[in-house]
Amino acid sequence: MTDTKTDVVLFGTGMVSEVISVYLDRYSDLNVLAYTVDRDFLPEGGTFNGKPAVPWDEIERHYPPGSVSLLGPLTYKGLNSVRRDRYLEGKAKGYAFASFIHPDCHINTDAIGEHCIILEANIIQPFASIGDNVIIWSGNHIGHHVSVGDHCFIASQVGIAGATTIGPECYLGGQAGLVHGITLGARCAVLNAAVVKANLPEGSVVSGEAAPIKPFPSKRIAHLL
Repeated sequence: MTDTKTDVVLFGTGMVSEVISVYLDRYSDLNVLAYTVDRDFLPEGGTFNGKPAVPWDEIERHYPPGSVSLLGPLTYKGLNSVRRDRYLEGKAKGYAFASFIHPDCHINTDAIGEHCIILEANIIQPFASIGDNVIIWSGNHIGHHVSVGDHCFIASQVGIAGATTIGPECYLGGQAGLVHGITLGARCAVLNAAVVKANLPEGSVVSGEAAPIKPFPSKRIAHLL
């Protein structure tokens, strides 16, 4: 980190914004100057986390382009469409967007797009590429020659085998697994713990099955544990 910090306005006033604010404060050269959110979700009193919170439709009046960068929204709401739309709106207004990559990552590619948030303990292997406006939560493996499209959200403990292509606006839930060399079309939703072994057409939903509860108590297997 440098002595000079870049001022950012963070989009969102919820728990995830609180979490990302801590990461930025501890591990980045970004200074959260204020928060913004759609007017219907503006917090009472116009403050959040001890700093100003302004409506998105007035952000240019309070923090004009060139004076700050933007970061967020930090959400997969609407299958990433909310984050996509606000990102495109912000660019149309003339704002630059910041990125955050946690220092405790092993990233072996330079092909990382703009406005990406990559949290700790991620492994991204050589020849992988990450698009614009992508959020990658903690502890994932993204294999060699994988392509992740724009506006995707990858939760935690996801394993993506090499040479897999993930289309734009996809959501990969926690502990999902994708085998080698497959292609996911745009706006696919791979839910928690699902395993994908074949190509998915655009807009597909894949859900894993919960393990059934066994019809005997845990004391019966105590000698095994």
